[in-house]
Amino acid sequence: MPRRAVPADPSIGDRIRARRELHRWSIRHAASRAGISHTSWSRIERGQQRTDRYMVVDLAAALECSVVELTGQPYAPADRRLDAARIDAERVWREMMRHPLTERSVRPQAVPVRQESMLVRDLYNRCDYAGALHRLVSLIPDLHAGKDRREATKMMVPVYGVAMGCLLNVGYPAHAWLAADQCATAAQELEDPAGLAVAAANQARVLSYSGAYGPAMATCDRAADDLQRELSAPSALDLLGFLHLARAHHSAGLRDLASAEAHLAEAARIAERTGETDAWDMAWGPTNVALWQMALQLDTARPGEAIETARRVNVADLPAVRQVYFYMDMARALLDAGRPHDAVRMLLTAERVGPQHTRSSSAARETTRSLLRQGTAGSELRGLCERMGVLG
Repeated sequence: MPRRAVPADPSIGDRIRARRELHRWSIRHAASRAGISHTSWSRIERGQQRTDRYMVVDLAAALECSVVELTGQPYAPADRRLDAARIDAERVWREMMRHPLTERSVRPQAVPVRQESMLVRDLYNRCDYAGALHRLVSLIPDLHAGKDRREATKMMVPVYGVAMGCLLNVGYPAHAWLAADQCATAAQELEDPAGLAVAAANQARVLSYSGAYGPAMATCDRAADDLQRELSAPSALDLLGFLHLARAHHSAGLRDLASAEAHLAEAARIAERTGETDAWDMAWGPTNVALWQMALQLDTARPGEAIETARRVNVADLPAVRQVYFYMDMARALLDAGRPHDAVRMLLTAERVGPQHTRSSSAARETTRSLLRQGTAGSELRGLCERMGVLG
């Protein structure tokens, strides 16, 4: 079969087609491997049907490739800040490789690590991944220096969590896994129940990002079982609730919707007890539960319910990193509900709140492509496409 050229700006559908043709498989054969109809596969390749985060995992497994090979991350930077983030992502990875937790040095620290740790956490919550990664390059080696080993290790858990989130959100899942592993090693050294739960949630997040929902679920299950025995510890109940949210997501990835709904319901019950809290930068509480419920409703083809759930979310009280997810999910919901111009407005709001996040997001890019295919016109959408590096 003659192979068609892959476009300069390939969509997920283009990449799926190119990978299928590399195997020399028919659409019917590839679709049978993924467990979907050949008509659905054909529509996905032609850009007439969007994929949710769970379907992409199935398609990647069927095509014997990684999820990021289909999403195309990390993308060629569309602005200078993302270009800087990509450079510093590699530098952060090298510093993590050079500084395993088993090795410490006693030398003067170049930066005030406590203030720097707080700063990188703040930059992450404001979606300034380039700024956080740039500072992590010098902060990581300094965390491994100094005399107070335990104090430095305490800071490592949130700092490596920030590194994981930044690297994942700009499209470096392998680098993010190393950061999550460093976070887990620090938590194990501290033997802190809350830190161990945070580290497990971070590891599970990277696993699920790459489609490994089974291992992600097992990681969260173990952490939740351990936490149940330590519920008197500070923030333990908040973290238990968050682990229920994570397991709802992993259950949906495993196509167990009943389990997903059960975990969401338990998370909601815990959130009613705790109220809104900010321990471990989680922004835990009823609002966070509503955000995860929206995402589940969208990924299970219930956009109307997602829009209704959104009415319960007080967006102004959320950190930017949570707001941007809300607006991107609202864009998907409004597009599926037949309101394309409102979807464009939500994408532009997401970009205003977190430009680096929005322009690095495969979900935002595919929503933008869908709007273009539907013929949604306007200079605002064209400008967004240009800033994202999405070709019309």
